[in-house]
Amino acid sequence: MLGDESRLVWQPVQEYFIHVQPGKKAEPVEGKRRLNSFTAYTHLGTDFGFMGPAEHDIEWQADEIRVHLGQEPEAWSGMWHSLAGLARESQKSLNFAAAWSPLVGAKHQPRIASVRVDVSGHGKLKLEIKSDLQELLWSTSITVDEPSTRPVVLPVSPLACGKAKLLTWIAEPGSELTIERLHLGVETAGVPFDEHVLAASYAKLARSYDESSGFVKDRAHLEDGAFESVASTGLFALATGVLSQPPLQIVSPEKARATLRQIHAAVKALDRPHGVLPHFVRRGATGYVVHPGTEYSTVDTALYYHCLLLATEMLGDAELKADVVSLVDQIDFTDLRLPGGEITHGLKEDGRTLLAHGWEDWGGESALVMMLQNIVDEHAPRRKMERPGQAWQGTGFITELQSLFYPDFDSDVPDALDGVRWLTARRRMLSTQRDYITRTWPGSMAAKIGLYGLSAGEGLYGNSYHVGGTDLPDQAVIHPHYVLMSAALTEPRDTYTVLRRMEKAGLLPPWGMVEAASVNGKSYLPMNGSLNAGFETLGAYHLLARNRGIPNAIYNASRQSPELRRAVQIFYPIQEGEMPVSLSASE
Repeated sequence: MLGDESRLVWQPVQEYFIHVQPGKKAEPVEGKRRLNSFTAYTHLGTDFGFMGPAEHDIEWQADEIRVHLGQEPEAWSGMWHSLAGLARESQKSLNFAAAWSPLVGAKHQPRIASVRVDVSGHGKLKLEIKSDLQELLWSTSITVDEPSTRPVVLPVSPLACGKAKLLTWIAEPGSELTIERLHLGVETAGVPFDEHVLAASYAKLARSYDESSGFVKDRAHLEDGAFESVASTGLFALATGVLSQPPLQIVSPEKARATLRQIHAAVKALDRPHGVLPHFVRRGATGYVVHPGTEYSTVDTALYYHCLLLATEMLGDAELKADVVSLVDQIDFTDLRLPGGEITHGLKEDGRTLLAHGWEDWGGESALVMMLQNIVDEHAPRRKMERPGQAWQGTGFITELQSLFYPDFDSDVPDALDGVRWLTARRRMLSTQRDYITRTWPGSMAAKIGLYGLSAGEGLYGNSYHVGGTDLPDQAVIHPHYVLMSAALTEPRDTYTVLRRMEKAGLLPPWGMVEAASVNGKSYLPMNGSLNAGFETLGAYHLLARNRGIPNAIYNASRQSPELRRAVQIFYPIQEGEMPVSLSASE
């Protein structure tokens, strides 16, 4: 089942589809039109644009690019696509011989050995790869005479493209061409499939990491310093730490420790009213500050500190851990409590005004906030959750979030707060998620390949946050991160079968899962979102540990941390020497 073969997997640079919401008219996109960088980006999380004296003759009104140069005997036009970062970020490039983040070790690095363009029409098409210094690294031309679209695969020397920056295609004068897709041919490393899934999820997350600042962007295609996520930054710290643990060591322990310290220094420098961290930050004149229009968030604070406590524990950095604990102790939960007794969602941008809503819905988000409070004050007032055992509108990630960090919720012992049997609640959610797709959309692509995940993330059109769930009718948008978040509940063989099918369907390319997909398989959102990438990476690790029966480094660190043992007492008051019930005998 595992296998250790190297495989060719196609990574889209861009499939030229246009997402249009129902009821809205598709407007033409032309070469001279300035694109909305919030929704217009490549599948690599980079930017793209048009070029050439006849760029105005590029038509993009359907899910394809059309170039009309039949009446232009001397003019050419084309498109450029950045391969790493934004085109203007010249310091970033893509190494075809080791395509993932340099944090990933050589054993797990894939290489890029070909370029594929899906094209039809008549004329000549030139393709080029240029370096970060605008040097020509590779170039080839093809003659097209095809009435229908066909893929053309062109070999590339990985060693010749060590600092690739731009991939361009140019339609020569007189050409009438239609281009539907542009792909990179990625040869995976010869590692077992479970390791590849884990490394690919991490590679997706790492595309948003800004090593110069220590922060992780909310989306890979945004400019460094424009919109960073504190929660994603914490998840990246933990993911880097756990991937450095034996026997995998996908990241070296030295790199993991250095990354962890850089992240801690960056976040520690942020303004923390009442000890609460911002949800999003951006670079200002004097450093990073809360992003205008966003809040200081208690759940993002809980996510970040849980990640840092686990990472410092597993990496054995006692000095850094002590500093993290001191920051946690500075959180003033007394001032963060609403009149009903629940902890507020956070504070407004001013750092003083409490948000009116609090953590009272049952699930992992509320649990993490409550457990963080228990680290600070074991005697703080405890408020029961609403609808115990039932996630709000059946949203998938809510039942799994806490289990990314704690093994205790693998237990069916009723918890001490609400009497919930968490393992039963989680399994019930997984069963409901699977059944929803086969019952509501029989015969759909998702039903055929076993895909599920009515959860939360960016919507299918990339312009709004979407929260789905099994309690809602006719849900047709899948957020596949739930497949990995819930994977520890499944038979690993079954989950890896679904993941292989996703890879074949183009929903699990070499840089990790797509953000969202339609149940019918006709469209998907290729956005590299860092929050779900973080959830996917940790979920992939738990799946691999269960699949192989190896000690789970995250769960071991959770058990060894006095702070996290104190935190979980609110749900499971474990006596000294007692071990929680676990899904895996190896844990």
